[in-house]
Amino acid sequence: MDPEPARTPAPLDVLITGATVIDGTGREGFVADVGIRDGHVVALGPAAGSCGARDRLAADGLVLAPGFIELHSHADPLALREAESSLRQGVTTEILNPDGFGTEGAPWVDTMETPDITRTLAFAAQPPGIAVNIGAYVGLGAVWAAGAGLADERPDAQALHRMRELVLRAMAEGAWGVSAGLYYPPSAYGTTEEVVAVVSAAAPWRVPFSNHVRNEGSAVLAATVESLEIAERAGLVGVIAHMKAMGPANWGATAATLQAVADARARGLRAAGEVYPYLSSRTGLSVLVPPEFRSGGDAAMVARFTDAKLRPQVAAGIERVLYSRVADARSVHLEDCGLTLGQYCAERAVGLGDAVMTLLEQDPQAMAVYDFGHEADLERILRRPFVAVASDGGACLDEHTHPRNYGTQPRVLARYVRDRHLLTLPQAVRRMTGLPASVLGMTDRGLVAPGTVADLVLFDPVAVRDRATYEQPRQYAEGVAAVLLAGVFAMRDGALTGARAGQVLRRPPYAVSDPDTGLPQDPREGAVQVVVAGSGPAGTCEVELHGPGHGTAPQGRAVLRTPDGRVFTASRLGCLRAGTDWAVLVGVGGFADGVPGEEIPFRLTAQTGDPRHQGRPTLAWEVRGGPTAYGPLLGAVTVTGGG
Repeated sequence: MDPEPARTPAPLDVLITGATVIDGTGREGFVADVGIRDGHVVALGPAAGSCGARDRLAADGLVLAPGFIELHSHADPLALREAESSLRQGVTTEILNPDGFGTEGAPWVDTMETPDITRTLAFAAQPPGIAVNIGAYVGLGAVWAAGAGLADERPDAQALHRMRELVLRAMAEGAWGVSAGLYYPPSAYGTTEEVVAVVSAAAPWRVPFSNHVRNEGSAVLAATVESLEIAERAGLVGVIAHMKAMGPANWGATAATLQAVADARARGLRAAGEVYPYLSSRTGLSVLVPPEFRSGGDAAMVARFTDAKLRPQVAAGIERVLYSRVADARSVHLEDCGLTLGQYCAERAVGLGDAVMTLLEQDPQAMAVYDFGHEADLERILRRPFVAVASDGGACLDEHTHPRNYGTQPRVLARYVRDRHLLTLPQAVRRMTGLPASVLGMTDRGLVAPGTVADLVLFDPVAVRDRATYEQPRQYAEGVAAVLLAGVFAMRDGALTGARAGQVLRRPPYAVSDPDTGLPQDPREGAVQVVVAGSGPAGTCEVELHGPGHGTAPQGRAVLRTPDGRVFTASRLGCLRAGTDWAVLVGVGGFADGVPGEEIPFRLTAQTGDPRHQGRPTLAWEVRGGPTAYGPLLGAVTVTGGG
């Protein structure tokens, strides 16, 4: 009988050669070849292509980085089909429903009243698919509208319970955290106590609470402190959305707000911020109307404008809010008519308050761009290593919008790395990749290492730049040469391929959000040691690892004996992330009865005390192509140096 032919590993799907790898940790770059198979990075280094490759791309002179993760996306769902505005910036993943909202602009879901993650993401499965990955927060505003209504009224115990149930359902459906916009009704009507009562339902999932604070002007410090307090009391990770100080009277306040975040971190709160690299914001014109006059929704707001007694009060309130946000009416740019609010008032000989009410009577959803900021504040925020870059924009088709939709990430790389030297290239890449991934608890993306998903961007560090302006925002960025999603080229040689390789990303129940992992500047940095020994639903696990710090390739061994008796051994350890009571390892390995030399991506997540399992040790083990096993571990998990 003839012997069975020897089995050999399949060739790589893609081999990228000669690129300078900026891996997302903040460390300096290095020249390496990157091998991709089955949607994952499986090899990194000079021998990456030793088993051959079906497709090769020479990337000499280019930077290879993890695909940029957009933490704060108000994407037009229809724009996600091609996502050209995002792909040309190097964005591969967008997290929807920020600022407490539901999915805006989607014809198949309600705008504010659908805190249902499954329905929010359902359009991605419809042909022809999507061109970037998407995930979603559950929006507190949507939860509040569905659970307590739109009016400025105190929710009773039943309404609070209903809202908590909506948050719990969203977590079970894979939401990446809870977003809030405590500036926006109806959640603006919630007290600190009520907000804590609702969002604390998500605490066992160890997720972020990302909040557009109640006031970004004269009370920005108090609002920032409140947001951090909510996160701390609710048991969540505190994230201050699009950090800024609005209005000339408040410029410089970012020194205090950043210190508030640093102080919270020093006392043990997992906390971070995010920022976009512009000095103007874009939001509804209705934000100029004080919240008490917006109670009950748009129809109720507009009805108050017709009340002869209320109208002067509303007008005075509008002027008060406007001057707290910007210098004057010339700083408010009306999208629909192409004028500033000052020009509109002059042409029609009307006051500011009457002008705003007239415009909102015509369209309660009218949008405007507000010139609010000072460059020194922006640069102060960008310097902080716990602040991620996020556009507050997302995939877009509009010609009349904010330039951030078309230029955010390249603008940071061009203006603040290459031109102003405010950040190094590794620091800037980390703020768009490793840090956002850590904030979300996304452990298989955001870094370039064996075992991570091959969401990658190749760009020219000399040529990359934004072109979008306030006058002509729909101008695509330049300098991004290629983008891959799970190893599939969405862009190549500077042109879109037409691939719809985007996936819906749902947060696993065992993920842990921790903005500090992968932070070289983190004062907790030091040697990390992880030992896992025991058995449970995920099988029998023996892990002994040690590494120089967060996000690094550790040394040691990892062996799993599955419930059906198969033995899986790690052959190449990709990266280790660890906190005080948890650790995640990604890498590649193979089964003892499998193909010799095979490199199958895996991810191991161990927690010393998992709140999802009554504080018991747990283990989750995922092997590419096989089921995920997650559950209590009858044994011990120890993590030292991770917190």
